[in-house]
Amino acid sequence: MTAPEQATEETQGPATEQAWRMAIGHAAGCLVCRTPGVECETGRQLLGAYEEAIRTARAEEVG
Repeated sequence: MTAPEQATEETQGPATEQAWRMAIGHAAGCLVCRTPGVECETGRQLLGAYEEAIRTARAEEVG
């Protein structure tokens, strides 16, 4: 299992789940995301939203 998948299981909030599904759904259908060495702005933004959701969920768990 990869680190993002493990993080999804550890912090199963609805915002985290939705952000993960959006990022994966986009990457699966985006030719740019699947091309090595090329960056997709939308994919980068969706991954950033997922990372922020993980940080927020972890902060709520701690706090």
